[in-house]
Amino acid sequence: MWHIYIRLTVNGQREEWSTQRRCERGDWDKGQGRVKGTRAEARSINSWLETLNARAHSCRQELYAGGKAFTATHIRKLMQGEELEPPRMLSEAWNYHVAHIAGLLGKDYSLATMKKYGTAYKALQKFLLQQFKSIDIRLDKLDHRFVKEYEYYLKADYGVKNNTAVGMIKKLRTVIRIAMDFGWLLRDPFIAHRMKTTEVHRNYLSGPELNALVTRKFRGRRLRRVRDLFLFSCYTGLSYADTQKLTAADLFLNEAGEQWIETHRVKNNNRVRLPLLAPALALINYYCDQPGIPEGKLLPQITNQRANQYLKDIARDLGLKKHLTFHCARHTFATTVTLTNGVPMETVGQMLGHKNIRSTQLYARVTDTKVAADMEPLREKFKGVRLELAGD
Repeated sequence: MWHIYIRLTVNGQREEWSTQRRCERGDWDKGQGRVKGTRAEARSINSWLETLNARAHSCRQELYAGGKAFTATHIRKLMQGEELEPPRMLSEAWNYHVAHIAGLLGKDYSLATMKKYGTAYKALQKFLLQQFKSIDIRLDKLDHRFVKEYEYYLKADYGVKNNTAVGMIKKLRTVIRIAMDFGWLLRDPFIAHRMKTTEVHRNYLSGPELNALVTRKFRGRRLRRVRDLFLFSCYTGLSYADTQKLTAADLFLNEAGEQWIETHRVKNNNRVRLPLLAPALALINYYCDQPGIPEGKLLPQITNQRANQYLKDIARDLGLKKHLTFHCARHTFATTVTLTNGVPMETVGQMLGHKNIRSTQLYARVTDTKVAADMEPLREKFKGVRLELAGD
């Protein structure tokens, strides 16, 4: 019995393998490449050979349509269901993007962004280990169910709140889109996935609370300096990291001779330009000749961790139930200092270093005082309206 082989040749490169069929030597028609006769066995073998021939042409067309060079080996692998190339892994796409971020630190990305990707990847690896007994997975194995189960894991098992989970999943989605752009993944596992953040009402100081902080006398130089840094953020909207990097080079006079600040945010390198209010300017002038201020810096230098510890003492001293952070100071600037005093939302956003108004809306809350002031003209207008009311 002869074994029947299939032979493919592309640009001189040849592949041969068994069709898993056999026939008698005298029954083989070399010219036709088929088994002679009409017996059931011959018809069955010839039908299978026709199927293989059609499959070979189909695979060739599929590879040709892909626009990449291919060989006889590629056709054979596709016919036999083998991988044409080693499967792309999720770790490969993730590491590519993180390396891209690392190369553009200080330009398009901040160190904080890279750290967040590191945190998100650790959570993702724990999920993979729990679900698949591995810390990596093939990209073509990702689907909508994977995303839904990962979201559930983050909230139920990993123990993060909804908005944190949404942020982690968005980072995975960014990596997946890069993989799709590179042709490493053909279908989008996020195509049917919807994420919704929970509205968070962040702390800010009211007018009376801000005034109490301004007038309170604190014992201890470090406590006073942390209070002053916090106040500077309240009157400028700058984050802790942005206040710490300020130098004299960030100050300039506008055309009217007024003192302004121009800097770039540490978080995203967005430009910030804003006029200095009198309290903020007073703090700069006070610290320009104080001991212990590094040369060239405008304000005291202290670690974020230590500053947050002192802010707890300050809140306790003032009898505040609010959790004081430098985010709270930025919200105070957006709400109490600017919006409440009639500064438009668009202007507030520019001073906060936001690129779109949605970011500003997360910081800004229209207070009752502002609502009352805005409604006062309308209240006056409707005072003269008399309704004709009749009993039932």
